[in-house]
Amino acid sequence: MSCMVAGWGLVYVGRIVWALRVAGLMYAGLVLAGIFGVISSPKGMYALFAFIVLIKLTSALAAARLAHKHDDIAAPPGVRFHILYVAALAGVTLILFLPLKSMLLGYQLYQIPSGSMSPTLAIGDYIVTDTRYSKPKVGDIVVYRFNGTEATKRVAAVGGDTLAIVNGDLINNGHNLGLFFAPANRVKEAYSLTLAPLKVEADHVYLLGDNRDVSNDSRFMGQVAIDDITGKVTGIWFSNEPAKIGSTFE
Repeated sequence: MSCMVAGWGLVYVGRIVWALRVAGLMYAGLVLAGIFGVISSPKGMYALFAFIVLIKLTSALAAARLAHKHDDIAAPPGVRFHILYVAALAGVTLILFLPLKSMLLGYQLYQIPSGSMSPTLAIGDYIVTDTRYSKPKVGDIVVYRFNGTEATKRVAAVGGDTLAIVNGDLINNGHNLGLFFAPANRVKEAYSLTLAPLKVEADHVYLLGDNRDVSNDSRFMGQVAIDDITGKVTGIWFSNEPAKIGSTFE
């Protein structure tokens, strides 16, 4: 019971105050992790998961020990209290992980649906983003809104930058950034090799996919407003490629 709902097993053996303390500790830890930006990275997510598992297992073991000592069990509450306890914690969980997730906890999870950022992000990779991100930098991987959906690309230039592509190389403010994370065998098409010089508008970014030949990015959809960026990709928390699990991006 405690493994399903924090402290529920302690309620079963009549330790209601203990149960509330366990639940309070777990949610306090979750909120503090969000406030300090711990969750918005793969390692932070793993640490938080371990913390929650530890809390639940410890309370489950405590409840089992009390249940084994029949003479030490306090009067258990009725079914109505059990329902109320579970419903209350379920409500708190839903509020935290739905409307308050981005604002309070500061992270979002996504699964990559396309190959436009391959090989950096492959189809099926699970990523975590920092939703408190507000100052894009060249090289950052971001999630943004476009035509009612969310997609992932890399920032090639920010507001005020002058950008061009010459023979596949990215030229930002006169600096040659090379292929800019794109593998050479994915920069073959004419539209990937050349881009006439342009200036990025204020409060906008110019986005490119690492898999440049098959990426629907700013070359086709135009510049993206910073307000349409929903977060910075900080890493991969799960992947079908074991070597990528836990990868982080600066």
